[in-house]
Amino acid sequence: MVIHYVGNKANEERLNISEKHVRSLTVEEEDKMLKYFLKPFQDADYYAFDHYTDLELNETYNYIHELFLTSVNFIEASQKLARHLYAHTVHPSIKGGEFIVVHFGEMVFDDEVVEAVGMFKSEKKSLFMNIHPSDESFDLHFDTGIDIKKLDKGCIVFKTHDEEGFRLLIHDALSKGDEARYWKDGFLSVATVNTSYSMTRDYMNMCRSFVMEELPQQFEVDRTTQIELMNRSSGYFSEEEEISTETFSQQVLETPEVIDSFQQYKEQYAKNHHVEIEDQFDRSKQAFRSGKKFFKSVLKLDKNFHIYVHGNPDRIEQGFDEERGMKFYKVFYEEEL
Repeated sequence: MVIHYVGNKANEERLNISEKHVRSLTVEEEDKMLKYFLKPFQDADYYAFDHYTDLELNETYNYIHELFLTSVNFIEASQKLARHLYAHTVHPSIKGGEFIVVHFGEMVFDDEVVEAVGMFKSEKKSLFMNIHPSDESFDLHFDTGIDIKKLDKGCIVFKTHDEEGFRLLIHDALSKGDEARYWKDGFLSVATVNTSYSMTRDYMNMCRSFVMEELPQQFEVDRTTQIELMNRSSGYFSEEEEISTETFSQQVLETPEVIDSFQQYKEQYAKNHHVEIEDQFDRSKQAFRSGKKFFKSVLKLDKNFHIYVHGNPDRIEQGFDEERGMKFYKVFYEEEL
């Protein structure tokens, strides 16, 4: 592990380059650092280094090559990475911070054990209060430091698919605005990699958007019909190991007019969101588990009631009470559980 300090170049802040590795850590320290480095990377959303003309012109990609060679090259390449990051730290809102480069000896990628390199940057400091006992009272001290439960920016590069730009995982706590893009687009310069995880995630997002946003504009559908389609969609993704537009259309949408509308929407969605929506691919269980929470079938009625619908929407009847001038739902059931 090597630590540098990368300030904001535009604000004339300093760049401090280390010449040595960090001291050896105790088992307890290493355990805490591993949690700090790795915990934010929960999703298998992979990227690869990219360049609009030639991958060999991506500086970070080349420095990572050096990092994987020898321990001497590791320090030199980490210094080059720090200088490269400093050159991209030019937005006035970007905060300076410690830039940590780490070598991981054994990481698991697609059931294969590989080496990996991690790059992490801290940007926010937290205030800590320390209390120490003295002879007759307690002494109070304040200090600032890095909260190891909150990683600001991170990237893990797996030593695999070398000629395709490696495989990367990226974390950025600040993901919006010009000051955020410098990490992913400027310093790293990456492109998304189509995997079963990304394709499942994008397909589920597209289906949810179609049912909840597009469908009411094209057809006369009430909320209970939308809920029924959401339930059927969730059931489809839960049961099918291979996602197919043809089977999804037949099992979930059924009506020819709705199917035609869905096909057109799928193409437009892919263009608007800059993603590839395949017609057939293997479902990712991890992506389904992450995305199914957004398929919750909930009737939100003003600020008073939320009705969760898990079964047959035919047991819900909607109406209007003219005397009260209010809408209502009538729910039929056999027993309370």
